[in-house]
Formats: sequence, structure tokens, C-alpha cells
Amino acid sequence: MRWRLHGVLTLAAIALAGCAGPNRAASAPATRPAEIEVPEAQVHARPIDQAIKDGVAFLVADQNRDGSWGTGTVSHGNEPGVSVPGSHQAFRVAVTSLCVMALREAGERAAHDRGVEWLLTHPDVRRATAELIYNVWAHTYIIQALAAESRTNHDPRIAQAIHFHLDRMARYETYIGGWNYYDFNGGTEQPAGGPTSFGTAAGLAALYEAQQAGYAVSPDMVRRCIHRLELMRLPNGAFLYGSDLKYYPTLPAHLPRGSIGRAVASEFALHLWGSKQADASACRAGLDMFFREHAALEMGRKRPYPHESWYQVSGYYYYFDHYYAARLIEQLGSDDKRQYGQQLIDTILPHQEPDGSWWDYPMWDYHKPYGTAFALMTLLRCQ
Repeated sequence: MRWRLHGVLTLAAIALAGCAGPNRAASAPATRPAEIEVPEAQVHARPIDQAIKDGVAFLVADQNRDGSWGTGTVSHGNEPGVSVPGSHQAFRVAVTSLCVMALREAGERAAHDRGVEWLLTHPDVRRATAELIYNVWAHTYIIQALAAESRTNHDPRIAQAIHFHLDRMARYETYIGGWNYYDFNGGTEQPAGGPTSFGTAAGLAALYEAQQAGYAVSPDMVRRCIHRLELMRLPNGAFLYGSDLKYYPTLPAHLPRGSIGRAVASEFALHLWGSKQADASACRAGLDMFFREHAALEMGRKRPYPHESWYQVSGYYYYFDHYYAARLIEQLGSDDKRQYGQQLIDTILPHQEPDGSWWDYPMWDYHKPYGTAFALMTLLRCQ
């Protein structure tokens, strides 16, 4: 299996974090007993208000002196392939963008402002190699972070940075629409690999935020990306990992239990842009499946190797997926928040670490800040 980097950090998921693309040779089992129980003692239980305060305190303490988060200098020995320095530049911009978003939503200003200043002075994130396009995650999340910032902060550099990164999103769109963070096919200027569903979903969500903030977004690019994401939706509500794997519909990762995380992110993006495939009924069905089959995600959390768990689930799906589940619940309205919000809280709270962080996959020193940022933004939407 080839090593890949994911979300939703996505990664994500950040999806953000790294990802090995699932394939036919993957060793992860395809099936699992119908009833799955994953008992686990709470790591450090606390009320939601205190959990949020502790999470914010962790991000403030973890910030670098220059205003960024993460360095890439701490290795756990099992990280995916990178090119230095380009890959780490992309990770740092993406993770810093997520932390800025989380601190803004939580109402913290000092560390947030230092993070914004760092983002505005580090715009030129580049493709690391012909194969590695991790900068797509950086462009995605810095657009989303600065689009929100631009509503109250009128620093002219914000508009300049957003236009720069919108241009890069267009440059690195795959030849058929959507985004991937690898190009193992040709290494061409316009990526020759097909898009991933979760990366395309995160990109579409960022473009929507930019458009809502008053920035011009290419309607043709949006149309292509929506079309490609719709084509990756399976009749059972699951989503393909990526369009390159469309001829393997029964791949474990493409079964509902292997897809539930990227499915809610994809439903959210399609719903934002008004896709007929993602009406309220389809979104609720996706959320029902997310919580019904949630144990598949739990079994992958903190696994040190990509796609080693049941249904080829990777650890770095976890907080990326829950963030977009929270965004989807928020989009549907107050009734759905009452129905699903507490389930999301009950899922996230028990996993907070004693230091106030959340993390799902050991990845240099980016994993705690991106996991904490995603977790905070999830809980803030469920209060």
C-alpha cells in the first residue's frame, strides 16, 4: 500500500493529515460483526464549558513564538512521505488556519491575532513535488479562515491573500474537477489524478465561505467540483474514497462503515451548494448512518498506520469527520441540533486528553493542534 497524506485534517482532514489511498491489496478486513462495541474509559472527563476552555488553553500554550502551530521536528517514526520543506510548509499553514478558526469561534483574541498575522505573511505555499500536492489543504483552510476573518477585519492583506489562494485552488484543481493531494499518475502541471471526495468536499466548503464573504469564486470550477462529488456518491449513501477507485465499489473503504466520515463531509458540501442529491432528507439519512455505524470510526482512532483498521478507516479521519458532521447539523437547523448535537458531544468529550487537547493520529507535532481545533469547532456548534 502506498503512503498518502490526508483531513480534514480530513485532513480531512485536515483531513487534513496524511493518507494511504486504499486499494485491492489492503490488508484491512472487509467485514465486521453486525453489532460492534468499543468500550473505552474516559481519558479526562469534564463538562463541555470546561472542556472548551481547556482546549483553548492548550492551543494558546502550544502556539509557536512566530504565531504558527506545528513544526514538523518531532517524529513518531510512522509518518507518511513528505518533501522538505514544502510539505511541512503546507501542513503548518493548514493547521495554523484551523487553530485560528477555532480560537476565533471560541472568542480568544491574542493567540488568534498572532496566528492571523503569521498567515498573512506566509502566503506562498507551493506544491512540494510532482507527486505531493499537500498545499491543497493549506489553500483550502487558509481561504476558509481568512474569509471568516474578513467580515470584521478589513486589513487589505486579507483580500490579497484570499485572491492568491483562490487562484491556487484553480491551478491545482484536477483535470476532471475537484482536488487531490497526490498525483501518482502523471505529475503534470494540472494534476492528472482523480479527486478525492473528502478533499473536494472541504474545498467546496471553503469556496462557499469565500463567496459568502463577497469574494468572486469561479462558477465553472464550482460546477465541475459539485458534479465530480455527485458522481462519487453511491446509491446506499456512501461516497467513494476518490474517483480513481470508482471501479472498486465494494472496496472496504467504500462500504457504509468505511465511508461514514467522508460521507457527512460530502453531504455537507453538496447541501451548501444546493445539490439535489443532498436535500435535508438525504443529509439526515447520512447523519443517522454516521451515528449508527460510528464504532467503525472509533476503531480507527489513534491507530498509528493509515487504513489498518476495519473497513480501511484511518485515525486521521476522526476529528475531520466530526467537524463536518457538526457543520451539517448546524446547516439543517435547530430541530436537528437537538436530535444529533448531544450525540456528537457524547462522542467528543470523553476523548479529551489531560492537557486539554484532542488527537486522532500521531503525525509530527501537528496532530494535537489540528485535532483540538476540529474538536473545539465541533463542540461549539453543539452547545
